[in-house]
Amino acid sequence: MARLRILTLVSLLLAVVVFLVKNHVPATVTAGDGLLLSKSWLSINQHPQVPVKDVRPPDQTFLTFPEWFLVFSPAEQAAYFKTHTSTTFPYLKHTDQLWKGYDVVYDQIKGNYPFNTGYHVMIMVIAGSTTIEYGIKAWYETVFGRVTDTDELTSEDQFNAQYMQSYVDFIEDTPWYEYNFSNQLKTLWADDSIFGTHFLRKLERRYYLTTELLVKGAYGWLIKQATQASYDAALLNTTVVIDSVPKNKMLLKEVRNVRNLPGSLTMMDLPRYADFNTSVCKLARNGVKFTEIAGNKGAIMLTVLAGKPLQNSNNCKVLFTQPIVTQPGISRVALVTTVGNLSPVVVKLLNSNIAIEHIYDY
Repeated sequence: MARLRILTLVSLLLAVVVFLVKNHVPATVTAGDGLLLSKSWLSINQHPQVPVKDVRPPDQTFLTFPEWFLVFSPAEQAAYFKTHTSTTFPYLKHTDQLWKGYDVVYDQIKGNYPFNTGYHVMIMVIAGSTTIEYGIKAWYETVFGRVTDTDELTSEDQFNAQYMQSYVDFIEDTPWYEYNFSNQLKTLWADDSIFGTHFLRKLERRYYLTTELLVKGAYGWLIKQATQASYDAALLNTTVVIDSVPKNKMLLKEVRNVRNLPGSLTMMDLPRYADFNTSVCKLARNGVKFTEIAGNKGAIMLTVLAGKPLQNSNNCKVLFTQPIVTQPGISRVALVTTVGNLSPVVVKLLNSNIAIEHIYDY
């Protein structure tokens, strides 16, 4: 009898292992191992035309991916929370994608550029703290959240979606630690009664959200102090050199400091962060080509959202693909091209109705 129980237990464990292996979907699918780019794309521009103060290290087009993933992840949460509770969100998949994405981009710059100590330290801090946060959330939601979870969104669940969207809108062009978490905490407790349908869920969500907002507010204050003590204020512009001024003068309303250079080239300041995408797409569609971005001529990375696999071409290489777990059939694809080829690549993507998620402007 004892042998039968042991055999049954072993069979059950093997069945669970087989099920998990067969049903495991990789969170990140790489295009290969190690360096996937031509070393010629990873050269450093020794004589940039843009002013020294506007030059940024070329490896930062890769190293900014983990930062921006921590915009994409809350954005995916905000969209998901509009129709689902956070209890079922795949936090651990996002943690996997964050670290694997960093691993792949690091393989591209390792040994090809001077080690960017400050940026790697910053990534360790934000990725490490996010791993702790998402790990705790995944554990809590599995143990406690599922007990109170309902098919109907409570006002607290709806608040969570609104708060997350507000946070995403803010961090697209402002450091996350500047966000007013205390104001959201006041809104949580002031705008709606704790009593009502699904009282247990409402009470548990209030505890969950109050804890999150208090912890993030305190942690954000500490990070702000450390950042201000260790780093200069980030530039809010990206200086570019282009081959011609667009004929459509309306495009110039979002640029600053337009200057003529020898050889019919033009230097101008584009907005940085999320707005950089919009500016590049407009200029590319109007036939403008880039010769320098933030003093760089080599590799520049972008991510797109696609419903089908993308292939390498002579001027564009795939690094990795990450399924958007909450949107079956859609994947984030990390691509690399060169500054000189950026416009043709962007135009081809747009003409193929492929959404450009972000262009990483160093």
